[in-house]
This record gives sequence, C-alpha cells and structure tokens, in this order.
Amino acid sequence: MKVLLLNQIPEVNNKYTFSLARGLKNAGVDIVVCGIEDDDVSAYDDITYLNIFGCYSKLSNPVKKVLSYKKSWDKIVDYCLKEDVDVVHVQWYIFSPLDWNYHKKLRNHGIKVVTTIHDLLPFDKKFYDFYFHKKIYAHSDKVISQARMNETELIDKYNVKKEKIVYIPHGHYMEYADKATKAESLEYLKLPTNRPIILFFGQIKKVKGVGVLITAMKDVVKKFPNALCLIAGKVWHDDFSEYQKLIDEYRLNDNIRTDIRYISDYEIKYYFNASDIVALPYLQIYQSGVVLLAYAYEKPVVATTEGEFLTVVKDNETGLLVQSNNASQLADAIIWYLEHPQKAEQFSKAGKMDVERRLSWDNIAEEVVKAYKDVVCK
Repeated sequence: MKVLLLNQIPEVNNKYTFSLARGLKNAGVDIVVCGIEDDDVSAYDDITYLNIFGCYSKLSNPVKKVLSYKKSWDKIVDYCLKEDVDVVHVQWYIFSPLDWNYHKKLRNHGIKVVTTIHDLLPFDKKFYDFYFHKKIYAHSDKVISQARMNETELIDKYNVKKEKIVYIPHGHYMEYADKATKAESLEYLKLPTNRPIILFFGQIKKVKGVGVLITAMKDVVKKFPNALCLIAGKVWHDDFSEYQKLIDEYRLNDNIRTDIRYISDYEIKYYFNASDIVALPYLQIYQSGVVLLAYAYEKPVVATTEGEFLTVVKDNETGLLVQSNNASQLADAIIWYLEHPQKAEQFSKAGKMDVERRLSWDNIAEEVVKAYKDVVCK
C-alpha cells in the first residue's frame, strides 16, 4: 500500500508527521511525506520525502500565494497518478476552496483520501471555511479525529457518517526529549538558578489563555515571591502588547520573562529542562503536542478541562486539571505544586510512564493502517 502523507505546516507539525510516518513504515506501509520546498528535514532522513509544496506562506501577494498552492496541488495529483498512490492522507486544509477541488480530483481518479483533524476549523477561519470543510469532511473516505469530543459535531454539523469517523489520539513525543541538565538549560536561557520556573511554551494565540496565566501569576507571587513564569513562543494572529499591558498592570515584570519568537527544535530542550512546572491554560483546544512534550521531559503539568487534555491528563494522578478561563484555580494548582514538590515529581513520573505506554507511535500507526485498509479494500 502506497500512502502520500501531506505536511503543509512543518513549523508546527513535523514532529507529529514524521513520528507517524516512522510508525507506518515500521508497519510495512510504503509511506512518502510531502512537504514544503525549503523545510529542513535532515533529522528525518529515514523517511522518503518530497518537497512539492512551494513556500506559499512566505508570499505577501495573496494571488501569488493561491497560485503557488494550486501549482503544488497539480504536482501532487500528477505524482499520485504516476506512482500509483493508494491513499492521500491530508492533515490541513490551507485554502479550503482549492483543497476541496483537488480532494474531488483525487477521488475521481480512484485515490482514497483520509483526513486527520488536528483542529475542526482553522483558528483564523475565513468566511468560506466552514462551508468547504463541511464538504471535505463529509466526502473523505475516512476521518481520523484526535479528540473524542469532535465526533458528535462531525456528525451533526459536518454531515459525516458515523462509520467514517475513527478516533485515534496523538502519539507521544518521548524520542524528542533531548538531554540537557537543568544547570546547562538555565545558563543557556540566562535564567536564575534559585527560582521555581513555570513554563508556557508554544504558539501564542487568543485561545491559549496567556492572559489567564498572567493573571494567575499575580496570586502565585503572593505566596512565592521568587516564582518566575517563562512565556516562550511565536505570536500567531494575536497581539502580545495586550499581554504586556497585563504584566505591567500587575507589576509582574520581575516575575514574568518573555521570549516571543519562534523557538527552534534545537532550543526546545533548554526550555523544558529549565522548567519546574508546565502550564497549559488553554481556553479552547482539540489536542496538544505541548502537553506530550511536557510528559516526555517528565514535567508536572497543569492544564484545563478542554479537549484531549481530559484524555491525556489524569487529574490528581498524572497532573492537575482546572477550569478554563479561571485564573484563581490555575493559581491554586501552581501553588499546590510548589508547596508539594514530592507530589509534583510523582505526577510527572506517572504521566511520562502512562503516556509512553498508551500513546506509542507503533500503536497509533497500527490504528491508522486499519483505517487505510478499511478504505482501500472497499
């Protein structure tokens, strides 16, 4: 069985894509990953890679951006026909009207289309996205949902038949937890050695609840004046100046350090190894790679009762869960960890063991292969 796995957003999705590809390869699938022209995939040289997608996201002219994306899709269709691809596995629909058009072309040629849903709709959705995502999901041969909560919505709002939907969770990130000592990490990041560090890591966007975390820190520092919150990540369709106003208003400049930029894969280890707690105060989420990174680095986790956090984090066993948009509960959870370091260590070790066992990529790949076979054999 030959499968083409598309990866149009490598900046946030390479770890997932290539981990899945390795699992599929181990399962005997002839897997090819198709990504962006200038993406550095040297760390994944064990996987066959095609750099078909042009660098559309770097183009400022919207017409040129769409034309570049269309040209890429034309190449994909040609490749699939030439190489007898059985399944095209799509994870993102960047320009959904165009994606829908090529979705139909593939299926008209007898090529099966499997869709993995990371987010039901883009967080920066356009006026047309619901209409075309509804068509795409309903006419996919199989829809892989990474969050159980999506099934009812897929059936009721997107007209997807129940038998087409399969729940397959996000796999773990154990292999990406690179070694670095706490001392090395603190030195690299120029952080103090005698302060507990609460880490927020990843893209900064409105649904991530950064403002809630900043507000929570106002209460945390009353009990732990030396606590330091490290906010690290690139802003995406958000305005960090609004968060800086909160930091200034609450006089937290000595307790919050910001590193607002894209964090390279090489640097990730320093952020997690330097931290004592990882906070995920998300207001809305379907699934999260950051929580899996936190467990890979064996860190205590506090997350909200949103999306797959309810599946990944076992409250009071492998982490702490709080209501979303509740700064008081978030502060209490962080304070509890700081007051109970032995429990924090216990939760982090239990979390790593639990995720490694339940969410191995071989297990994930096995379920994905079943989905492929189900559509190819029909």
